[in-house]
Amino acid sequence: MRIGLMTDAYYPQIGGVSTSTSLLKNGLRKQGYKSFVVTTTDPEQPDNEENVFRVVSIPFFSAKRMTLAFHPILKRQIETMGLDLVHTQTEFGIGNFGRRIAKKNDLPHVHTFHTLYEDWINDQLRTRKGGLRQKLVHWYVRRESRRFCNAAHIVIAPTEKTKRILITYGVNVPIRVIPTGIDLNRFYETKNNLEARRNLREQYGISEDDRLLLYVGRISQEKQIERLTTYIEKRMPLWSQIHFMLVGDGPASGKVKGIIEESPHKDRIHYIGPVRMENVPQYYAAADLFLSASQSETQGLTYFEALASGLPLLVQEDACLDGVLNEENGISFHDETSFDLGLTTLLTETNEKRALRSRAAVKKAHEYGVTSFVNKVLAVYEEARSLKTGTVNRRNSMC
Repeated sequence: MRIGLMTDAYYPQIGGVSTSTSLLKNGLRKQGYKSFVVTTTDPEQPDNEENVFRVVSIPFFSAKRMTLAFHPILKRQIETMGLDLVHTQTEFGIGNFGRRIAKKNDLPHVHTFHTLYEDWINDQLRTRKGGLRQKLVHWYVRRESRRFCNAAHIVIAPTEKTKRILITYGVNVPIRVIPTGIDLNRFYETKNNLEARRNLREQYGISEDDRLLLYVGRISQEKQIERLTTYIEKRMPLWSQIHFMLVGDGPASGKVKGIIEESPHKDRIHYIGPVRMENVPQYYAAADLFLSASQSETQGLTYFEALASGLPLLVQEDACLDGVLNEENGISFHDETSFDLGLTTLLTETNEKRALRSRAAVKKAHEYGVTSFVNKVLAVYEEARSLKTGTVNRRNSMC
């Protein structure tokens, strides 16, 4: 089977869509399937990429890239590849290009719905809660998500939460829930490198007796990163051993840096900014706890990465965590009081209890390996091909 993976976000961009598409491409290759990635140009892209086709793009909001859905030269090139199936990963630009390729060439079309755009767009436009612009965003996102998803034969949703949202949008094609896998070995290997852990901590003045709290992800309003930073900063006078590290970038970085600069504890809050994908595991390995206040995740790949690194979670209650977070591998919070209680619990546990939580985290991460993820996606591909064949047969029987 030859698969076309169509995405507006791909390596070296940092984010769930990019990571998921990269893992899928590599996983398909290891199982003997040939896949081609069609994506946008990026200033940091590698010089030599196998089976990756890039189209000219321009910068968009928050380090994302934007391109048109019309690429006649690339279209002719793709039509000579003999694709058996198109798998789109985004709903605009390249996603629309992939949808058109599938329709024109009568190919099965699978789509993965990665992003809850409503929160993201409201963040970029700084809409007022309950205001006209927010209402227009709500209407537009529902309409475009429904239009795109219903053009596919099958939609993949990473969580039951996302599936429920798509159903409320009016998506009526089959929706299959497949959590995105992660390359567990990258995190297992780095977790056990105690020298690298010590070196990174020393670089930021963090001793082995200190407790390093970590956030990895977009620095943006929809991730509630300002609230999380404020919660932690307010508790630093009470906990002299805690440090907070933020890895990532986004539109709220200026506000977060402002909070840090004004804090009397700024020497214990470390804004790292964006890092290359291959370097991310070392930051997890250096940490003791993973924190997030986001409720806008379709899945939350960083939660899986943290678990694979043996980190207990202290995270905002969210439906995307159903089946992921349990009483053994972390604690959820819903407001500042419950955050305080959760942080106190995790900081004051015995070494034995911490070790149990770390083992429980790694055990849960086993469920999200790449091989399982790719096998489930391949099953959806076969289902989409069957649905496509069935549609053709029904049409022929009516003639």
